[in-house]
Amino acid sequence: MKRFDSSDFEIYLSGSAAIAGIFKQALLNDSVVFISLMMAVIMLVLFILFRRISGVVLPLTCVFLTLITTVSIMSIFSAPFTMATQIMPTFLLAVVTSAAIHLLAVFYKDFAHTKDKKTSLRYAMGHSGLAIIMTSLTTAVGLWSFSFSGVAPVADLGVFASSGVMVGLLFTLVFLPALISVTSFTHLEKKTDNEGHTLMDRSLLGISKVATGRPKLIVAISTVLIISAAIVATQIRFSHFPLQWLPEDNFARVATEAVDENLKGSLTLEVIVDTGKTNGLYNPDVLRVIDDVSKNINSVTSGNMFVGKVFSYIDIIKETNRALNENQEEYYEIPDDPDMIAQEFLLFESSGNNDLASLVDANYSKARLTLKTPFIDSLEAKAFIDNAQVYLDQKFGKLATVSFTGIGTLMTVTFEEAIYSSAVSYILAFSLITILMVLLIGDLKIGLISMIPNLLPIVFLSAIMVIFKMPLDMFTLLIGAIALGLAVDDTIHFMHNFRRYELQYNDVDKAVRLTLMGTGRAITLTSIVLALGFLVLTFSQMNNMFDFGVLTASAILVALLADFFLMPAIMKLIIKDKANI
Repeated sequence: MKRFDSSDFEIYLSGSAAIAGIFKQALLNDSVVFISLMMAVIMLVLFILFRRISGVVLPLTCVFLTLITTVSIMSIFSAPFTMATQIMPTFLLAVVTSAAIHLLAVFYKDFAHTKDKKTSLRYAMGHSGLAIIMTSLTTAVGLWSFSFSGVAPVADLGVFASSGVMVGLLFTLVFLPALISVTSFTHLEKKTDNEGHTLMDRSLLGISKVATGRPKLIVAISTVLIISAAIVATQIRFSHFPLQWLPEDNFARVATEAVDENLKGSLTLEVIVDTGKTNGLYNPDVLRVIDDVSKNINSVTSGNMFVGKVFSYIDIIKETNRALNENQEEYYEIPDDPDMIAQEFLLFESSGNNDLASLVDANYSKARLTLKTPFIDSLEAKAFIDNAQVYLDQKFGKLATVSFTGIGTLMTVTFEEAIYSSAVSYILAFSLITILMVLLIGDLKIGLISMIPNLLPIVFLSAIMVIFKMPLDMFTLLIGAIALGLAVDDTIHFMHNFRRYELQYNDVDKAVRLTLMGTGRAITLTSIVLALGFLVLTFSQMNNMFDFGVLTASAILVALLADFFLMPAIMKLIIKDKANI
């Protein structure tokens, strides 16, 4: 194109192949950027957290082995690296690092008192081992629910990302302790107050006092916020418009929009007309219906959808008929005689032109109609296809059956399948995670109630999407199950320790305080790591990845606030009521 492009001769590259090529190019470029930035963020956070080289090297070793193993598994099963699985390396970086942080945070804190590496390692494994297993299982379940999707890339994400989480669990609980046992550590002094509390310790103590001191107020405020967010969330807009994933100045998007506006469409819908019998296309009645449909199908279009032109074998028949009658314009029509139509087919075919083979099948029983359409939102296209199907069925009646295919149809069907699959994924993920939560806590009532704060991120994200006019598309549909799997991680760590202290001391306030002082620091920092990990996606060239990163990071932070304030308040109220009874 560059050889011919000039200031007075502008060339546009458009169409589905061009858009797919741009997506692939962005995928390759973004993957390198994501992994590089995420590694830098993790190294910085780990060093700030632990102030030790070992605190950086040990988790990253587990992360590196996890990524290598997971990608190797994908290679073994010949699974391609797609736009859906593009988020997997960043996701695994954050999740495996978070699991390692929980183990190392407890180990380093206990090691500062005992100065005995083996004793502290046993304590850390006993303190956080079960919680790490459960959080890995819930995260894997949230991802595994996508494996039932009818959309292949999404199903691959579910299979291999969940496998990666379990591989990371293995390295965290087996390989990381082995590394710790052969590593030399030195004692580091931390800045504390007169009571031996750091700044974060004092902040967490303050949170515990607020959460258990005013539980009714916190629950009331949370209820109002949830109801308000839920009302706003009902206005969420479904959309699947891949062209808008590209920046407005991207050459492929500019070209596609220009072609749609000036040349009546850049994509196609394919219609297959099946007469159901050999030589059925010789029937003049079938040809007349196709001719009538070609002229009038725009009557069923609406909104941004239109049919710029219809290509079919009718044009060949008309042109051949005119040529056989001395090119007189009045003979540019469909013959009434089936035998004449058959002869015209034969004449055109014997001329050496191969165009006919792309318009009809060898038995002349099926014909192809190509509808030239613009690149628009798949939901608008789906509405047109549904209306056009009814229109065509009425027009053809018993003469032929009609079906849609082609890239435009594929896009609409894919999004429809994604919506259905996501609904199944959400239900499956929530059900399995709830069961795991009840098993961990050992109490049905408390286990069920503890899932309430984990619904907050999904409700609030839906409201945020409405406020900032973000559509619910192929990628944002993934956020719900992923956010649920990640959000419940903090809940598990909190409830695992809370139940242990509450049963030991029979004092909710003290149990909350000890929980936040013990595991609150790790919960905070792992949430920060996860949020920063997904915020890395905001550096993507693609708008959809930007939205995905912002929304998932927001869900993680909302879940953190819910676990630090709403969860203790709920525990204070329900366990107090239970005691009074």
